[in-house]
Amino acid sequence: MTTHNRPFVLAALLTILLLGTAVQARSQDRILQEGLTAFQQSDFGTAIMRFREVLLESPDEQTEATAYFWLAKSAMAAGRLAEAERNLEFYLLTFPNHRFYVEGRYQQGRLLFMQQDYESAIQSLEAFIRDFPDSPFVANAVYWSGEALFSLGRLDQARLLFQRVIRDFPSSFRVEAARYRVAVIELTFREQELLQLLRWSHEENLRALDEFRRRERAFQEAITVYQERLASNEGQTGQDEINRLTSQNRSLQETLRNRDARLRQLEDELRELSAGRNP
Repeated sequence: MTTHNRPFVLAALLTILLLGTAVQARSQDRILQEGLTAFQQSDFGTAIMRFREVLLESPDEQTEATAYFWLAKSAMAAGRLAEAERNLEFYLLTFPNHRFYVEGRYQQGRLLFMQQDYESAIQSLEAFIRDFPDSPFVANAVYWSGEALFSLGRLDQARLLFQRVIRDFPSSFRVEAARYRVAVIELTFREQELLQLLRWSHEENLRALDEFRRRERAFQEAITVYQERLASNEGQTGQDEINRLTSQNRSLQETLRNRDARLRQLEDELRELSAGRNP
């Protein structure tokens, strides 16, 4: 090869190299788009395979970051939570300036909720809300914090967060779900109140029944004694005492009937509430 031909050869090699790089970039973009399309169609298994293919192609940093982010979201959607955790953690640690980083922080809290680590989910979502108060994902973060509290049985705190979603984010698609949760919590509180009343009423009824039986035994004993005295002609005093005891006994029976009626009323209310919760 002559010296004066070398520049042309180098230029040709450079052109081939650039064309190869461009073709590779177009291939990565195509596979990435196929993955996004599969995700949108809820074909999460295919989406995961496509995003993995992108990562095998030695992509540039932005493409790599995008592939890791969507790989984590696809694994979450597919219920492959350990895989999602690995990829999301790598993404957040490696690409803090990427355009999906803020959403990735939100998804971190969601993933903890899906893993039923509710306390950690609350902490993560609270940190997200504090660090990114203007993010469009704040309404979702408040809602899922409420769901985590609900799952932990901290219903008063959960209700406050669901009410916040309704009040502060009226255009959020989470509003209807938040309203439903508030209604469930209110119903739960009412059910607990009725159960407590039912328990108290039942215990009171049992105490009254015990007292009634004790008095009934005493009454029968007194009747026997006074009947014996009457037979011995001891006068009207014994009959007066029998009449007094009989009146007391009737009064106690009326009290028991009233308590039984209240108990049945509470039981009916409780059944109606239970039917409302389980249509």
